[in-house]
Amino acid sequence: MLERNQFPLRPVIPGFAVAWVVIISGASVALSLVFACVTPFVALAAVSAVALPRRMALTAVLLAWLANQMVGYLLLGYPQTWDSYAWGLAIGIAAFASLAAALGVLRLAAGLSVAAAGAFMAGFVAYEGVLFAATAVLPSGEGAFSASVVANVLLINSLAAIGLICLHAGAAAGRALVASQPGPALP
Repeated sequence: MLERNQFPLRPVIPGFAVAWVVIISGASVALSLVFACVTPFVALAAVSAVALPRRMALTAVLLAWLANQMVGYLLLGYPQTWDSYAWGLAIGIAAFASLAAALGVLRLAAGLSVAAAGAFMAGFVAYEGVLFAATAVLPSGEGAFSASVVANVLLINSLAAIGLICLHAGAAAGRALVASQPGPALP
């Protein structure tokens, strides 16, 4: 198992961190197409917080949110109304709140599994909290925060986080395999 100091993609191979940001953004597009209004921003934020340096995690979440908004308005036909735009902004704020909460938990001294799970749960609470607070000023359906809806959002985010962690672990194993290969013999 990877130790916590090995999990983040530090500039050992600079392009690897950039590639991970691209993967997170691409995942946002794919997940936006599949889940539309339930894009798993908590999973994207929590895994970015654990796997990337802070600045790269911020970039990944920003690009994921922008990609989600482009998919929504350009491909899925989100309504072009003030409240739709306001909800898009609220989702972006919630995604960054999720990232901030996840990064805050990672500062605690804990094992990798506990830190990652804590980052995910703190991110989920922050995300849902910001969206719930937005209902004070933005129109929302009555059942938007029912137990079944929140449980469904948690399930989607949990499965996405597991998938992203597996993808990261596979990439890290591939990176380790490549790094252990002897280079070409020089004459």
